[in-house]
Amino acid sequence: MSQEFSNPIARRALLKAAGAAAAAIALPTTVRAQEQAFVIGQTASLTGPQAYPYVEMNRGIKAAFDEINERGGVEGHRLEFRSLDDAGMPEKATENAKQLIERDKIVTFFACGGTTSVLGLLPVAQQARVPLIAPATGSDALRVHNPLVIHTRTSYSGELNKIAQQLSTTSLQKCAVIYGNDPFGKATLAAFEAAAKRHNNTEWKAFLLAGDSAEEVQKTVAEVVAFQPSSLLSLAIGTGSILSWRSLRQKLPMAAPFLISFFGVKPLLDMLGDSAKGVTVAQVVPNPDSGTIAVVRAYQAALKKAGNPTTSYPSLEGYISARILAEGLRRAGRGASRDRLVAAFETMRPFDLGGYEVSYGPRDHEGSSFVELTYYNGERFRR
Repeated sequence: MSQEFSNPIARRALLKAAGAAAAAIALPTTVRAQEQAFVIGQTASLTGPQAYPYVEMNRGIKAAFDEINERGGVEGHRLEFRSLDDAGMPEKATENAKQLIERDKIVTFFACGGTTSVLGLLPVAQQARVPLIAPATGSDALRVHNPLVIHTRTSYSGELNKIAQQLSTTSLQKCAVIYGNDPFGKATLAAFEAAAKRHNNTEWKAFLLAGDSAEEVQKTVAEVVAFQPSSLLSLAIGTGSILSWRSLRQKLPMAAPFLISFFGVKPLLDMLGDSAKGVTVAQVVPNPDSGTIAVVRAYQAALKKAGNPTTSYPSLEGYISARILAEGLRRAGRGASRDRLVAAFETMRPFDLGGYEVSYGPRDHEGSSFVELTYYNGERFRR
């Protein structure tokens, strides 16, 4: 053995130098691993009266991302979720979008909502050529084909078509449709009008709820009662919508009530109280309490592992959307670019997640046509 290796002092010095060299080599590897993470960006209405569905959706997203990251991520990349609150203000959504692109270097926008937030960020996304995957809204304003926008849920038109079909097959065609004097109300009313025409329903009638004041509510309620409908459909938002719905359910107990998924969330139904019992709600994902659908069972297990097993439709939608995004990233491959991500989605023709199917193509970014009508009994949803 040579003298320098047999000398304890020399050996310690050599080991110290070797350790420093190893640390110097290991540090760039760690940095590279951090740089290789897929950073996913969201701006959404996470505070304020419309926050619940987006907060719940994020709970499902985070459960899915945690599950995926524990298994090594996607093609060796961890998924990092950067979520910013815009309180439903489009100007704040625009600001958040710029920050996510410039500071966080996101690979895609994901699960942004509601509609005003998405419309606020879309020009920024288009200018920077950043995809927008799984916008958390069914608004038909976003359904004109856009090469950068990829949906994972059906549109409000799809939901309203399902309701119109149900009305036409159950002798409930004489439907009173209450809508608000706002973009959401006008757009959903137009969608229902098209659906009713498709199902040869000429008996329905639209009623404008012009505001939240007691006078406007009373006026609309009186007009609807005079119509004597066999069914009710509310497309109005705000306090006036809740007040009018309560009154109409009392005055027209035999009229079958219908709501789209936007309104079918637990806090809003709780606010409606007894007037929510018996309502039929269109849902865009399967029942989150199902024990027979593979993706729902996986979702339930992921929530339980995350420490909060409480199920909800929005959190299941978030979980499903996150799993679909992960599949798109997997198909795009290691180091996926934004352009490769969009192209990868277009190869899903179709992709079955285990009871929830999406399908895409170069001119088809709609994803899913799933709609299910559920019955709310005052505590939970039933098919």
